[in-house]
Amino acid sequence: MPSRGPERLQAVLGALPMFRELPPPLRARVAAMATLQDVDKGDAIWHAGDSPDSLTMVVEGRVKIVKHAEAGDVILEMFGPGEVAGVVALYNQIPYPATAVAMEPTVLLRLPRRDWFDLLERDTAFTRAMLLAMTRLNMALTRKLASMHGTRVQARVATLFLSLADRMGSDTPEGVEIPIALSRQEIAETVGTTVETAIRVMSRWNREGLLLTGRERFVIPDREKLKSAAQVGEDE
Repeated sequence: MPSRGPERLQAVLGALPMFRELPPPLRARVAAMATLQDVDKGDAIWHAGDSPDSLTMVVEGRVKIVKHAEAGDVILEMFGPGEVAGVVALYNQIPYPATAVAMEPTVLLRLPRRDWFDLLERDTAFTRAMLLAMTRLNMALTRKLASMHGTRVQARVATLFLSLADRMGSDTPEGVEIPIALSRQEIAETVGTTVETAIRVMSRWNREGLLLTGRERFVIPDREKLKSAAQVGEDE
């Protein structure tokens, strides 16, 4: 249920990189129009075909963008804290092409579309930052679609986790820790393979110490070894 608790909103905006450097008047404007929404695991945030009526940023939790198809669901993208979901549809004023689902209990920051565009018109530096973020997202989606054609499964799995490491990983004595829970089904849907193949690849890499599966996390002990392993061996 959306909420506008002023203290909670101010704390959220002060913690999000996109908003914490805003001048106080602009941040106050964002707080005045923003709402926070708590979403349970598995709940749809929007469905394919819905019209975007607000900018949606993940504050806590994870969101996946799922394309339903006859051959099975495909996860097009995943978003974590501080990332904006559905921005391409919002900016192009087109219906959402896929469904957004909470992967775990999630908190969203919602900003009405009309108010958001009015804010962008008032701050050119902020506008440039948002356009850059949208461009990067478009490029990432283009690379993902290209990688789905003719690339071996283990290379696609490695690319997925290396990308997650870049976006949300942190260095630990064990290696790069990725604080996200992904089922084998979700991994399969993301890289375009079967659950059985995802299980086989992940189990082998866990045994070999290339990609460790833990509770609510994954660890890459050595990024270069994972890259190398993904390029050799028999086709899946």
